[in-house]
Amino acid sequence: MAAEFRLEFPLPLGLHARPASFIQEKCQDYKGEIIWENQRTQKKADAKSAISLLTTDTQKGDICRVLVSGTGEKKFAAELESFLLKELPLKEEQALKVEPAAAAIIPGVLHGCQEMFLVGQPASQGVAWGKAVVLKKQPGLSELKELMGKQADNPEKEIEVFRQALGSLREEIEKELAEKSGVEKSILKAHQSLASDPGLLRRVEELIEREKLSAAAALVRAVSDFSEELLRSKTQYIRERVADLNDVARRLLEKLGCALDAKKGLEVTEPSVLVAEDLLPSEFLGFQPGQILGLVLEKAGQTSHTLIMARGRGLPAVTGVAEACRLLGSGEEVVVDGNRGVVIISPGEEVRKYYEREREAEVTLKKIRKEKAALPGVTADGKRIEVAANIGHPEELQKAWEDGAEAVGIFRTELLLYGKPALPSEEEQFLLYKRVAEEAGGRPVIIRTFDIGGDKPIPCVKLPQEPNPFLGYRGIRIYREYYELFRSQVRAILRAAGYGKLRLMFPMVALVEEVRWLKDQVKIFEQELEREGLAFSPEIETGIMLEIPSVAMLADKFAPEVDFFSVGSNDLVQYFFAADRGNPLVKYFNQPLNPALLRLLKIAIDRAHENGKWVGLCGELAGDSRLTPVFVGLGFDELSMSSGFIPEVKAVLNHLRVGDCQELVAQTLEASTAEENEKLLEDYYQRQFSPELITPDLVILESDCGSKAEILQELAITFERAGRVGNRAVFEQALWKREQDVATEIGFGLAIPHCQSGTVRTPSIGLMRLRKPVDWQSKEGQPVDLVICLAIPSGEKVRPKLQLLPKLSRRLIHEEFRDSLRQATTPGDVVALIKSAT
Repeated sequence: MAAEFRLEFPLPLGLHARPASFIQEKCQDYKGEIIWENQRTQKKADAKSAISLLTTDTQKGDICRVLVSGTGEKKFAAELESFLLKELPLKEEQALKVEPAAAAIIPGVLHGCQEMFLVGQPASQGVAWGKAVVLKKQPGLSELKELMGKQADNPEKEIEVFRQALGSLREEIEKELAEKSGVEKSILKAHQSLASDPGLLRRVEELIEREKLSAAAALVRAVSDFSEELLRSKTQYIRERVADLNDVARRLLEKLGCALDAKKGLEVTEPSVLVAEDLLPSEFLGFQPGQILGLVLEKAGQTSHTLIMARGRGLPAVTGVAEACRLLGSGEEVVVDGNRGVVIISPGEEVRKYYEREREAEVTLKKIRKEKAALPGVTADGKRIEVAANIGHPEELQKAWEDGAEAVGIFRTELLLYGKPALPSEEEQFLLYKRVAEEAGGRPVIIRTFDIGGDKPIPCVKLPQEPNPFLGYRGIRIYREYYELFRSQVRAILRAAGYGKLRLMFPMVALVEEVRWLKDQVKIFEQELEREGLAFSPEIETGIMLEIPSVAMLADKFAPEVDFFSVGSNDLVQYFFAADRGNPLVKYFNQPLNPALLRLLKIAIDRAHENGKWVGLCGELAGDSRLTPVFVGLGFDELSMSSGFIPEVKAVLNHLRVGDCQELVAQTLEASTAEENEKLLEDYYQRQFSPELITPDLVILESDCGSKAEILQELAITFERAGRVGNRAVFEQALWKREQDVATEIGFGLAIPHCQSGTVRTPSIGLMRLRKPVDWQSKEGQPVDLVICLAIPSGEKVRPKLQLLPKLSRRLIHEEFRDSLRQATTPGDVVALIKSAT
């Protein structure tokens, strides 16, 4: 009798190509049948076929029934259910996040001018300009009429030819995978899965046998049928996977000898802006990175794999540009504004100047981020706190160093095992850890041994089914049974530690006697290596994860046994509050500022420090810069996070004083609820960080701006550079909208542009003084030489700061005050004048 289970599908974007390929990979080695049934659509699929799974149109929240029949069906069904509910969402989280499609923003410089421009959707940030290369539209598979009904004289031969083409394509993709990393590698793996899909193979062979079609004709028919199914989906993301299916099909047709002329029009002799109806992922990957300046696409959706890869490469892109291929000509100069979703054709001088300033602004912002990344991990009063990165693969190291990581706080080695049919040997692991140690260049790297089980099941390690795997057989608890797994990894780490500053860390420790056993085994492994004449480092530091409350409460007893502790906040929070972090019904227990949790951490850190041992934090919480003052006050010695968060955490850290943070934490420990502590933290930021309404970096003296458009752009850039707004394009648009309602020129050579917008972070005043008066395009027509800009957050309640604005307005009526602003010699003098008026 078949084993079955039902689940509510958890992924926000539904069941698309990437998770379908993961499910296929999980199921393909099971010796039996696995049927996936979407209860909403009533469609069934073979779970070993990614394409078949895609046709079920499974969306987030759909109830799906999975039937497993064959040897060991109950065990595999439980393993598959755990994979779908725990591991699959984690894999999806690791994929590149896609922001919702934004509407186009028409820059003010284009208002009322004669420039030709096209409008689409911003798809990848940045600005590029150069000559356009318009790519020839390729016929869809359904348009390949000459192939559709082509017959075969020898079906067996056609099947063999098709299988050979599949094998050749798989080898080709395998070679491409070796050269790619990150999101591009993930997308190629999805294509590899499609090329290995049993559902596609079965359907093509059926058509060859039953209808005597040629391999090419059968492939076109099968892919067209599957595509029709996908296009019926209500989810855009799933509909957009047709492009991936067609891409694989085109590559297969080429292997079958069909001359599709797929490369025609793709020859690019110099860096160019590519213009196309759409661009297949394989076509995109066929270009060298320096060949593409930007993309202009007619139809690609925000979640198309081509656009996801463009974001990964930092290439500006605009999509949804109607008739771009007809309206743009090869060789024409174009500007691609990926921030606003606009494409300007043959830009004039004013537009060129506008975008030159935009590019300068981008360079400045990148420089600011780089400066933040280069900051030391130290507080304003000199307390050293190491800021490190979390990684799961060696390829992530380079980005971690660029983002300012001073160390690796956790290398999650179990991520290396995902999708592997067999465990890596000691030698394979040694070479990998050696590479990490050498690439770290003397920086410390904490390697956590395999943390298998719980939400991280591994196909090549068959663990027993458990009612609650989070509280069961996982982490170091499996090491006695899977001793060789444990032994080979630790030996590999010990050997690699001779090539850099590696540290060893064990997961899921609960008892002191566990640590003692682990240390005894490490000594045994060292003795083995010495007898075998293999070099190793006997001085390696050894620590444990602090993720179980028992370790926190007994930290003073654990401390003599270890060199350091690293708090795994994700697991610690769920164990402390007895609330599964993957269960949305108890999500409200995820309270990092709960006073009970803070007390537990304070006890553990104090006891560790009393025994001369340091404590790090390596969970997701470490990357929340808003909480950095709390972590400093608690006494953490190291903070490790996803590397993208490092620059901002360092910037906050550099402005903190330990005494202030300790005072804050002392207050939070006396609170009753997390909500009370949220208010304490907000008050702390208001006292310590809330900027003045105006500061010198918001003052521009002797500006050369020659038009209203230039002025509003320069103000938007200035406010973003000062950290007062999150998105300068949105802020600039809000200023223009107010101007279109009523021009803000008030006479006296003065204009007061202003807006209220969600992109404004804090109430702010900026001032610009012009070398030459500018026409403000108002009814009065008076030229303006003094501009004061007011920025107010959306929904901002009337706070003391906002109450100062009317006072400023009253002072601006007086000629003496305006003259003082015009005659001030430094930004500091302007700030003092504005403050005196408010």
